[in-house]
Amino acid sequence: MNSFLVCFISGASFLLSFLLFFHPFQQNIKANRWLGFFVFIVGCAFIGSYLILTDTASANNFLFKVLNSLQFLLAPSSYISILYFVKPTKVFRKIDGLHFLPFLIYVAAETIWNPGKESISTLTLFAINNNASILVRNILPLIALVYLIKCYFILQKHKANLKRISSSISQISLDWLLQFLFILSITVVIWINDALFELPYLTEATNFVYAIAIFFLAYFSIKQKAIFVFKEKDINQISDVLEQEDHNTDVTISPVADAKPKLKRLSAEQIADLSTRLSSLMETEKLFLKNDLNLPAVAERLGISIHEASFLINETGKDNFYTFINKYRVEEAKRLLASDKMDELNIVGIAFASGFNSKTTFNTTFKKMVGVSPSQYSKEHRK
Repeated sequence: MNSFLVCFISGASFLLSFLLFFHPFQQNIKANRWLGFFVFIVGCAFIGSYLILTDTASANNFLFKVLNSLQFLLAPSSYISILYFVKPTKVFRKIDGLHFLPFLIYVAAETIWNPGKESISTLTLFAINNNASILVRNILPLIALVYLIKCYFILQKHKANLKRISSSISQISLDWLLQFLFILSITVVIWINDALFELPYLTEATNFVYAIAIFFLAYFSIKQKAIFVFKEKDINQISDVLEQEDHNTDVTISPVADAKPKLKRLSAEQIADLSTRLSSLMETEKLFLKNDLNLPAVAERLGISIHEASFLINETGKDNFYTFINKYRVEEAKRLLASDKMDELNIVGIAFASGFNSKTTFNTTFKKMVGVSPSQYSKEHRK
């Protein structure tokens, strides 16, 4: 059974890596290719597991060494994939190459210091006690743990940053990657168990956990939405807004290509005029009813830059874009919930009629802002 499952996971990994590299919807292309590279290495790692299970590792010594070496690329490739997911203008820099230093060191050790011999992966670095030792291969879960923690905080920051530019984040918040990290963290626990404790029930669960991880990733990676669906000319400004730490200043793009942004505040007169126009867009035109409303769209309607729109909303509403727009949506929902519209629409209908694009987001946001659920509010305020 183990041999079959190992082969099955390896084959599934190679198929998924192919689908990610040539994603059918051509979304988040660079991020998906790095994720595909990560899954490809997982497939290679399971070929190594198969060689161990069938006692053919020694007979295929060179291949086994190559497969062991590739595992040092697992953590960096997943990390760089996530960077591409959350940063619209991310480019691979020389400093990013440092993430592959452990891989290069390991390859050098295998080829230069240990040529023609068995893999150094099983060499003992130091003994913990008579029953447990730290081997070279046990470095991998420690590296993976560090990267998992870094990835977790990057994704959490991404989720918060999206609220600066979008009024609906449920489909682009990358929660599925957070859940995938959780599954990977279980595999790290199993790795550590293999190194230190050797609890049999955890060791036996390894392949099943990997199988769940691969199928989970396959399902959500195919379903994923493009994260930054903006015009090419807006991407640089969006990137600046996402990385902007100081909400009290605004940034405008210099007309010179690739020039450094120049800090500039809106004058009090500009703020007063734009605030009136913004209120008109929300209260008269009810722009917030567009469930895919984003910051660039509002900036375009006001005839100002994305940076200026971000600054304006923060300055006048004292909120990020997400909260600013959803306050209007909640007020609209309150009006509908207390009216005869409840005879025509259910809660989901009210949610969509108010500008929300999911019942879950509507319920969560409404209760957070009002203090009661939409259905409870309707019961208390129906005319």
